[in-house]
Amino acid sequence: MTIRYLILFVSLFAVSNLTAQKIDSIKYDNGFLYYHSYGQGEPIILLSGGPGNNCSQLSEMAMELSKNYRVILLEQRGTGLSIPIPFDSTTINLTTAVSDLKLLLDKLNLNKAIFCGHSWGGSLAMYFATTYPEKVKSLILIDPGFFSLGKELTDNFYNNRSARWSISEKKLIDSLTIKKDKNSITNDELYTLKYTQRLAYVSKKERLDTLYKKIDVPVNSNMTALLFKEATNSKIDFRQSLKNLNKPVSVICGSQDFLSDVSY
Repeated sequence: MTIRYLILFVSLFAVSNLTAQKIDSIKYDNGFLYYHSYGQGEPIILLSGGPGNNCSQLSEMAMELSKNYRVILLEQRGTGLSIPIPFDSTTINLTTAVSDLKLLLDKLNLNKAIFCGHSWGGSLAMYFATTYPEKVKSLILIDPGFFSLGKELTDNFYNNRSARWSISEKKLIDSLTIKKDKNSITNDELYTLKYTQRLAYVSKKERLDTLYKKIDVPVNSNMTALLFKEATNSKIDFRQSLKNLNKPVSVICGSQDFLSDVSY
């Protein structure tokens, strides 16, 4: 009987360890880059959106993938614990975002990996793939952001999102944004602002109540502002280099996604 219980305990420990989350960090000149590891097997680098969203937004996905893969969920520079010093355009930019992925692979002794990115994370995965194609086994792009940057595309982003709001929703967002900018917004009003903004992201607005708890994670708005400013002024265009990328690419994108008519 004792042996049976011992075998059961060892088996349960092995299964739990397979999907257990482990956190580690990489030291670099301006701070530490944190990442979470799940499971065993072929490596997948999982990149969250925003830019600026906490990686916890994809933790449930990481757990599910870890049943068959080794998943590395990165706390991108400027999010979570990965806060550089100083925190400005010299440390938060497109170049450092890409170099951090190379640093991560080197730390893990990985010659290449599958890169899976959501929204902004998809754009980052594409940018990395065009910079270090030899480091990418394949790309999985989930509702990916732009494959080229510049004012025209960022304007389209804001215009398409705004078009999804009703007149009353837009008025509410505008009024609460003014209060937020003046630092006079209450916690309840801030929740209402973020919730109303998210209505543009779903095709059936009544479903947002069930989805909101999963997508409402801490966002570092300073990181968002720095990268969006650079993206607006950038002339980076992945289109030609992506054509030359001889790797498997999977794109998962809803037809109602307000970025789909811009990018894909």
